[in-house]
This record gives sequence, structure tokens and C-alpha cells, in this order.
Amino acid sequence: MKNIRTKKAAGLTAATLLATAALLSACGGSSSTDAPVIVPPAPLTAVPDSAGVSVSAFVTFLLSLSMSDDTSEPLTIGSTFTAPTDDAVEPTKL
Repeated sequence: MKNIRTKKAAGLTAATLLATAALLSACGGSSSTDAPVIVPPAPLTAVPDSAGVSVSAFVTFLLSLSMSDDTSEPLTIGSTFTAPTDDAVEPTKL
């Protein structure tokens, strides 16, 4: 009789361990396949005023423009915008 109780207890312990392992493995991750939404920046439509602050700011702005984009509209230039000049600075190669 003692032998039967020991076998039942061992079987119950094994079943409990298997059930616990199955439950824990089910909690291991998410089944969500939602990709993060990446919002593209708004297209540039005008030359920013910050580009006219200095020669280096203007050159940095020009270098940031894509040379291979044939689909964008031309940029507008505000009526008060003037390209900065500095006779003391060496020309920068674009």
C-alpha cells in the first residue's frame, strides 16, 4: 500500500512540474507582430532661416540636401533671406 502511495505522489509531482513548465514557457514572450510605426519627417519646402546665420550654417544646409532626389519640389526662399558672406573664410568645396 505504501508503494502505491509513493508512485501516486511521484506521478503527481511529475505532472505538477510538467504543468508548471508548460505555463511558464507560455509566458515567455509576446505573439504580437506589430512593427513600430515610423513617421517620416515632413518634407522640406523652404530654406530655413537658420541656414542664413553664417557661412558654415549655409554650407551645412547645402550639404544636407540630397543630390539624387528628382521627385521633390524646388525649395522656396523667403523674401528676407540672404546668403551669408565672409571674405575672411576660405571657400568650401561642395
